Amino acid sequence: MDGVHFVAGTPNAYIHEDNLLDTAGEWIGKYGSSVFIVTGRKSWEQAGTRLTASMEKAGVSYHIEHYRGECSYEEVARLGKLVPEGTELIVGVGAGKVIDTAKKLSIDLRLPLVAVPTLAATCAPVSNLSVMYTEEGVYIDFRVFYRNTLLVLVDTGLIAGAPVRYLAAGIGDTIAKWYETLASSSGVSGHLPTVGGIQAAKICYETLLAHSAQALEDAKAKRSSKALQQVIDAIFLFSGLVAGLGEDNCRSAAAHAVHNGLTAIPEMHHAYHGEKVAYGILVQLALEKRPMEEVKELLDFYTETGLPANLKQLGLNRALSEDEMAEVIRIALSPQGTMGNMPFEVTSEALKEAIFTVEDWSA
Repeated sequence: MDGVHFVAGTPNAYIHEDNLLDTAGEWIGKYGSSVFIVTGRKSWEQAGTRLTASMEKAGVSYHIEHYRGECSYEEVARLGKLVPEGTELIVGVGAGKVIDTAKKLSIDLRLPLVAVPTLAATCAPVSNLSVMYTEEGVYIDFRVFYRNTLLVLVDTGLIAGAPVRYLAAGIGDTIAKWYETLASSSGVSGHLPTVGGIQAAKICYETLLAHSAQALEDAKAKRSSKALQQVIDAIFLFSGLVAGLGEDNCRSAAAHAVHNGLTAIPEMHHAYHGEKVAYGILVQLALEKRPMEEVKELLDFYTETGLPANLKQLGLNRALSEDEMAEVIRIALSPQGTMGNMPFEVTSEALKEAIFTVEDWSA
């Protein structure tokens, strides 16, 4: 489209502090007194004790349900039947799929969403969409919503205590915003929301180049720091702001489409979202026939941050069969995906050649 017909911008409120879990109940209580919490078991082990203590202190009542591991239509429907009457807020506590599940549930029930991320692995707490999968973890589609998260509560120390690989995956997912936004906004007139989305993507890119190495070192030491705060804000707030401002003009493109295709391979379910997206960026660069100098700069960044540069580093220790490659390509090119945001038509032959090119880069 030539203009942006809808701008989601940012959440109603985004709070980022060290040890924020200890006062989270006060913030949640400003918006409601009865909440339904969707969380994962590991996420709840990280955050549950401090979060419930703060809610009890603030007089907020809560009901907790653990999700079953995938953001699927079936899971959202199951959870919807468990929400008590009188619930005022849906609260998602966890990583991307947990929060996307809570987000879709909040939309279906017309209730506001509070996001409490335990990992900085995707922009799910801020973005106005949910990525939907089958119960087996294969990509289906993504649903864009016309309402933002009400409240995002980010505890730097909580995220610093998580395994550092998740932070690296978040860096991979976020640096993709720059490459994909350049592609999806290509040829669009320079109206201000799209310009803002592009600038937000540039801020993500520059912040990650400047601070990722230090942030990862700090996360390894489980240490809150300025560098870690900067990277977290890039992964959550500014990454979500890219499409929030630009919407369809600043959506994901080939990198996320390749991620979607890789979900068809069982071994890829052990790779994190941002790791698959990072690999997808390289495939996008191959499709765009970017200069090798630019590719090498990104590969150096991947080496510095531990991001995967080939399928083996993603955990695939064998060659894809012809049928598997065809299925990866079919899903990646699906109209329900994001390959259509590329500024040129991507054929199955071109995508296959780009995948082989990426593998040759690190041969």
